Amino acid sequence: MVLTGIFQVTSRKLSPRGLALLFLLLTPAVLFARADADTDGYLTVGAVQFAVSREIYSSLESFRSAVVNTLDRLEAEAALTAPGRPLNLAVFPEYISAFPGLSYLSDEETSALAADPAGSRRLTARALAMAEPEVISMWKELSRERDYAILAGSTLILDTDGNMRNRALLFSAEGELIWTQDKVFPGDPEVSLLNLKTGRIDDARSFEIDGFNFVTTICRDTYHDGWEKALPEAHLWIDIKANELPYTRAYYDEALPDRLPGSPTDAGLTVSLSGKILGFVFTGPTEFMNDSGVIAATDPYEENAVLVVSLRVG
Repeated sequence: MVLTGIFQVTSRKLSPRGLALLFLLLTPAVLFARADADTDGYLTVGAVQFAVSREIYSSLESFRSAVVNTLDRLEAEAALTAPGRPLNLAVFPEYISAFPGLSYLSDEETSALAADPAGSRRLTARALAMAEPEVISMWKELSRERDYAILAGSTLILDTDGNMRNRALLFSAEGELIWTQDKVFPGDPEVSLLNLKTGRIDDARSFEIDGFNFVTTICRDTYHDGWEKALPEAHLWIDIKANELPYTRAYYDEALPDRLPGSPTDAGLTVSLSGKILGFVFTGPTEFMNDSGVIAATDPYEENAVLVVSLRVG
């Protein structure tokens, strides 16, 4: 089976490498996939390099407005990249859904949280518990209104055992929460500051949208081997990231570009968080790749950049 791709990168500025990639975008690329879709047609996926800020999370309404604006841009780019074809899936980065709880805290509480996250776990837990139902409801409404599935990045949740987990959330076009996955290998800040509890690699499973299969890993997870054998066949492997380390190409190459060639999936999409919040600065590109390497990418320092990928399966 062959997938032919048409790709679109939207950004206010592109690096020299990005400008070279634009030349590649003019020529359809040929990829090979090992999984069979239920339908022969186009798979169109849009990704947002969403920019976080204290202002965006000052209220649930401002967060929703920012998400709506990015979805509007995503749909406009999808209409240019794949005219007449529906957007099957919109993808947001790790932790985008974790910060709305800040709107339930006072300025003094937010300052205390930023100054001492480890000592403010009860404060974090209270904010998460208050925000979670509203955030879930928001994504359900948006996916139903937009009539396509949304991978709403990840959020911090208080599980039924009382532990905090980093959980990815997928909402169907019908507005239902249909898939979740917990981070398995958290970074040092997540353990030291949040005492984050982990999922299990054996619990990871694929999800299906419009007859196409997807697998997902969450940031640090993708740097660990074992996923290549644990994850089932899919049309696209998605890595959602919130990279707080200084961006380097080598660091990103050690993640999905290294994992993909040894997996049963030939196409990959990394979606990175951007912006600044609570003293953290997030950078990194959103990029589409195959077994041979990165094909299209946004500027790693650009906020709210958009990438749309349209693949023909047949």
